[in-house]
This record gives sequence, C-alpha cells and structure tokens, in this order.
Amino acid sequence: MPRLIALLALATVLPAVQAASLQEHELTRTLEQVAKESSAGTPRAINEDILDQGYTVEGNELVNHLSVRAAHAEQMRSNPATVRNQLGASVCRNQGYLRLLAQGAVLRYQFSEYKSNQPVATERFAKADCGLQ
Repeated sequence: MPRLIALLALATVLPAVQAASLQEHELTRTLEQVAKESSAGTPRAINEDILDQGYTVEGNELVNHLSVRAAHAEQMRSNPATVRNQLGASVCRNQGYLRLLAQGAVLRYQFSEYKSNQPVATERFAKADCGLQ
C-alpha cells in the first residue's frame, strides 16, 4: 500500500516537473536567441561614455556587458541608486524585456571600466521590479 501511494504521488508531480523543465528550456532558447540578435554589431558605442560589448546568457539571466570610461565609472560608483533607477525605468518601459521578465528571465547589466576591465556595477531586474506577478 505505501508503494502505491508513492507511485500515485509521483504520477501527480511528474507532469508539473516536466512542464517546468520545458518552460525553462524554452526560456533558455529564447534568451540565447535574444543574446545572439542583440550582440550583432558589438562592440558599439551607446554614447561617448558607454560601450555595449554584447549579451550572454547564464541560466535564466540575459547579461548585457557594458564598458564605461573611467570618469563615468566614478559617477556610477558615486550614485548607485540613480544608476539603478535609470536602468529600471528603461527596462520596465521596454515591451520585449517585460515579456522576458514575465517568462521568468532576469536581466543583468554588468558594467566594467573600459580598458582596465575593473568592475563598476551589476544590476539585476526581475519581474517584481516592474510590478509583474
């Protein structure tokens, strides 16, 4: 009898596990496609202070690698809340990013100093950051 109960419990849990695994696989595939398309033409200047080095995928995170000039890096280090607020506003206005977040993706901005590659800032955004459930 305990074996039967265990088998029944497994039979009810297995489809949910398979569905979650399929969703994760689809999200990874989508993120890899977005990273590939978004990295075309990189490195590219966003402005005189920021160079977009392209995108990668790590698990459920779409990572945007950005290099900044030393003077801009100092401004970012001095004003981390402003950096986060500006990035968050940009992410939450972008319909493509909102779709990815709704699917369970996390968007990560990885800033480093141009040439020295010293870390400057890392910011992550998940669906809760944009008020999504």
